[in-house]
Amino acid sequence: MTAQAKKSRQRRSKGEQTREVILDGALRVLARDGLRGVTHRAVAAEAGVQLSLTTYYFKDINALIEQAFELFCTRSKPNNEKIWVDLFDYMDRYSPAELRKSAVREAICVDLAEMATDILLQGVKETPEGLAVEQVFLSSVQQAPNLREMAAEHRQSLLNPLIRLCGLVNRKDPEIDAALLLDTMTRLEYEAILMDPRDIDREHIVRLLRRQIGWALGLKRA
Repeated sequence: MTAQAKKSRQRRSKGEQTREVILDGALRVLARDGLRGVTHRAVAAEAGVQLSLTTYYFKDINALIEQAFELFCTRSKPNNEKIWVDLFDYMDRYSPAELRKSAVREAICVDLAEMATDILLQGVKETPEGLAVEQVFLSSVQQAPNLREMAAEHRQSLLNPLIRLCGLVNRKDPEIDAALLLDTMTRLEYEAILMDPRDIDREHIVRLLRRQIGWALGLKRA
């Protein structure tokens, strides 16, 4: 590699780092101030870079917002996949015949409600900014139609494993149960990130999720 090529590679690397710093700043602004708060000046101040750099790398503010959401989706994917691997490992303990038994479904309902609550509260504790960004992302399509397709794809990526889970016990319309569960989880996450952690009622969340999961499992009352 020539000296000129090495310098070019170093410049690209530094440029990529600066670009990611700017995108991280945009995500923090989105989490704190919502879509309307994202301006070049606000992002530059949050990222700690010169305003000229944000306009150099992202001449269009919509492109900046889109790429910030793309970065968020890329980063959140591995953790989401890990969660579902663990959940399906749990479900694999039961045979199709066992899943048809009410007593087994009741036990699964209790376990899944506890697991889902733990996942929800862990996210609220460890990644509240990420949850806030996701809330902005999924609710911003009316303000930013350019995000509609991306938001729909992200929501579908959240729904797909839920549909698979619900399909283990509901072969008729698991999509409906999955959508209801996702909406419930999303609402509970949104409520929780707005609260003082000391005021979050874990048992209340467990009861709500147990009722919703019980419905998906075909239990009369969970």
